[in-house]
Order: sequence, then C-alpha cells, then structure tokens
Amino acid sequence: ARPNTPTTSMLVLLTPVISMEGIKNLRAVSPSLPGVYRSAALETATAADAAHFLDGAKIRTIIDLRNDDEIDKARRDGTEFGLALIDAYNRRAPVGPGQIASEGSGCLRRVRVPLLCDVDAFFDGVASQLSPAKKAEAMAYKTFNAKRYDQLLYDEVAKGKQTLLYTTMLQTSSGWGEALQLAADRSSGNVLFHCAQGKDRTGVLAALLQHAAGDDQREIVEAYAASEALLGQRSDEPASREDQDQPGVDWSALRGSPPEAMEQTLEWIRVNHGGAIDNFLSSVGCGEDWRQTLLRRYK
Repeated sequence: ARPNTPTTSMLVLLTPVISMEGIKNLRAVSPSLPGVYRSAALETATAADAAHFLDGAKIRTIIDLRNDDEIDKARRDGTEFGLALIDAYNRRAPVGPGQIASEGSGCLRRVRVPLLCDVDAFFDGVASQLSPAKKAEAMAYKTFNAKRYDQLLYDEVAKGKQTLLYTTMLQTSSGWGEALQLAADRSSGNVLFHCAQGKDRTGVLAALLQHAAGDDQREIVEAYAASEALLGQRSDEPASREDQDQPGVDWSALRGSPPEAMEQTLEWIRVNHGGAIDNFLSSVGCGEDWRQTLLRRYK
C-alpha cells in the first residue's frame, strides 16, 4: 500500500470487515455508529451472504444510492440469491420467527435515494468549477459545438478525479438530506447504504455520518481509503479506456480511494459552508435533532 493508505488489517482494528463471498466492501461505518453499515452492490450475494446479511448483521433497511441504469446492469449480472435478497426488501417481507429474517419485528424495506440522477445538474456543477480559461473555452464550444462541449466536461471529470466528482455531487444532488435521515434512524433495525462499489457516493455519505458522530478527520479518511484494498483497486494505476472513441467520462480514471480525495473534499465543504461541515449538514435539514437520532443507542 502507499504511505498513509490503511491496509485491510489496519481497518479491522477500527471497523471490522464482514467477510462475504459475493458482496464487496461490506463493513460497519464506524464504531461510533453501531447498526450502520456500508457496502458495494448486493446483486451478487451468495446464499451464505444473504443469510448473514439478514440474521448476522440484522440489516432491516437498505438505502440504494444508485441510478436506474446501474441497477438494471447489476440485475443482469446478479445471482439467484442476490436478486432474491433484494426482492425481499422490495416487497417489504415481514421480520420475525419463521420469516426470512428471523429476529425482530416489522418489515424489511429498501429505499432508493439516487445521488447522481440529475445528470444535467451534475455537469452544470462541473462547468461552474472550471478555471476562467476553461470556462471561456467551454462557452465557445457550447455555442458552436455541443459535442465538444460535452466532451470537455467529461474530460474535466476524469482529470479532476474523485475530488471533483465528490464536490460536484455535494453541490448538485438534492438527495443528501434524505439519505442522511434514513441512515440515522435504526428504530426498525440496522441500516445499510450502498452504491455500485461502495466507495464514492457511499464513501462521502459515510464521511458525513462519521463527522456527525464525532470521528476525527484521520478516522474518516482512513475508513474512506480502506475501500481501495477491499475492492482490490489501485488509484495510481494508469487509466485506460476500453473504447477511445466512445464518448463519456472515462470512469477508469477514478478507480481507487486515495486519502487526499477525502481530505480535499472535507476541506471543500468547510470552505464553501462557512468553515464548518456542520453548516452543510444543517443546510440539507440535518441539524441537532437529526444528530440526536444518529447518536441514539438502539437495541
């Protein structure tokens, strides 16, 4: 691992990794937040994964941060048990003795809160963060060559890597407040949130929850950076595009979870919200009442 990048064994000391055959990057968000979990997509779960998910981790609410196209693709590649697991949450299967989830009461549930669903707003946000020279170039393309304008923004995301992705999501997505509210409330049982790989949208949401729970920046950054080892990715590998002629963002440029990306994102939040991450949380409806719900010790 690179210097300052936590290994999986270091992570175990902080937030134990739950060993799964088909679900990647599944772990508790923080020791400060019992009952709050994070992971990559669930569609590839095995039978053993599903059993542990339901009656080991006792997860009763799933918060899915992905877009429709990502979910459709994951379903096409899903396993029988992974799809059945998600279906149980979609149909709000009952919880209790003799049911699919045997402990507790109430119903399973899956809530979708896509954090990148407004593509136009996202790329408008990217455009707003361009340098003055790039903004002038972009305006010329926008007037005379729409395809060149789009590609300029796609290339800017690849160059800006995770930091630009995260700061633009924070600036343009309307879903942060809902996702944070859902993750805080474990009154019906343990909660898990996830995206495709469990490192970008999931990583930023986890960082905000950790901050609110009192974790320091080192703990937040280490938890974020651990995804790189857990997913078997390296952010310092050279990016490569499968089809150089295919338009769109080269997402391979954003592999891994380098610590500096989270450090820069947290600093961006402070700079743009009066010097405090709490001001961002308040701006999306997560003030002191929400924090008390988050910190409540549930059985």
